[in-house]
Amino acid sequence: MSSSQEAAVVTPQAPAANPFDIFATAVAPAAQPVASNAPADPFGFGAAPHTPTQGSPVSAHSPTSSLPEEDDFWAQMGFGQIDHAANVSTGSITPTSDLSVSDTSFEPEVNPHSLDERGLPLGGEYYKIRVTTPLLGAIFSSACEVRNTLYKTASFQFIESLKNRPVVSFRIDGSAAETSGVGIGDVLLNVNDIGIPDTDTAVKVLSETPRPMTLEFYAPGDRQVHICKTEGQCMVKYDSRESLHPRTSREWKPKYVVIGDLLGKPNVIYMYRSKAEYDIAVREAQTSPRTLSVKVKQFDIKGARILKRGQVRYPNQCSPWYYFVIVREFGLPIKISAESEEELAPVYDGIAGYLAKSKKRGPSTPPKWMQ
Repeated sequence: MSSSQEAAVVTPQAPAANPFDIFATAVAPAAQPVASNAPADPFGFGAAPHTPTQGSPVSAHSPTSSLPEEDDFWAQMGFGQIDHAANVSTGSITPTSDLSVSDTSFEPEVNPHSLDERGLPLGGEYYKIRVTTPLLGAIFSSACEVRNTLYKTASFQFIESLKNRPVVSFRIDGSAAETSGVGIGDVLLNVNDIGIPDTDTAVKVLSETPRPMTLEFYAPGDRQVHICKTEGQCMVKYDSRESLHPRTSREWKPKYVVIGDLLGKPNVIYMYRSKAEYDIAVREAQTSPRTLSVKVKQFDIKGARILKRGQVRYPNQCSPWYYFVIVREFGLPIKISAESEEELAPVYDGIAGYLAKSKKRGPSTPPKWMQ
């Protein structure tokens, strides 16, 4: 992580600057409806949330996978028809624009390249928050540093217009940033009317400014950029040679899955025991050189492919689970699942998007397997 990503904010009386005083983020603006000619949403974000049906009959002791009535869902994802006997599809990975939830086409109501009177992309929203706590709870990065992650749907002109301004790239759960409504992808403009041109200035000003302080942010419009968070709480299975889903629900392990997080590379899947431990890992990485107190599993997916995808219903579950299987060049297959498409979509989006882009770039040197 570059020095510009380091964040520290403490009270003036504190003996040492806390790298997380610069922390600030909030719920990103809700996505607007996608135009009718936009690529299909691979996990049906536009659909109503699935409601479990209590009392519906479930088969005795074996899970039912890839249910026939769910064929339309996977067909819309571009996978083709499902072979229920083998639980595999005949489709293959398509370009990112067809796979990625976040890589969608928009029809902006305003010219996305137009700038407002303050020199920022037209259509965004300005807001202020008041912070009284020593810690803000967010990390800032420049727009260029998050261009391939949070801002991967943004245009070149959008990135250029932000210059080196600090963008919220990480937020701690329960922090002042989250409770104040600061969103991931939002841009810090001023602290007590002091202009903040870059991340280094943000670190300095936030650490030296007495509380309470007033922060002004700019939230990009949904028509300009769709903020892409490729992480989420999932159920995983990575210690078996089988490429099928586990036979029982208890074989899955809960993990907080992150694709190409702030601590690593875009071709690596990181698995933490919880979101809280991921927060700890990011915080410790700001103050110590890669010495973490939490455990993390790492899986290199260079040259990997998504082999199977489907749904499985277990006897003790009211509704089916969504899952997909990743086969790597080296190492055991990785199975990832969630109880709803909304929960699984961010992780699937990050993995499928990376694989589609790497496929366009052509074959690479076989990666060294990490686990």
